[in-house]
Amino acid sequence: MKRTFAIAGRGQALTEYLVALLVLMMLVGIAFTGEESAVDTLLTAVRRAFDRQSAFMSLPL
Repeated sequence: MKRTFAIAGRGQALTEYLVALLVLMMLVGIAFTGEESAVDTLLTAVRRAFDRQSAFMSLPL
């Protein structure tokens, strides 16, 4: 009897973690106030850094 409840409890905890992660991803990935989302800001910063690095590396010696 106890083993059945333990297995069901693990499944419920997994579901709760997945729901919490889904909500967190939505909060990070979706902009609510018309601004860019955090993911878009991060990708823009990475793109800009890569462009600057590649421009620097292409300078003549």
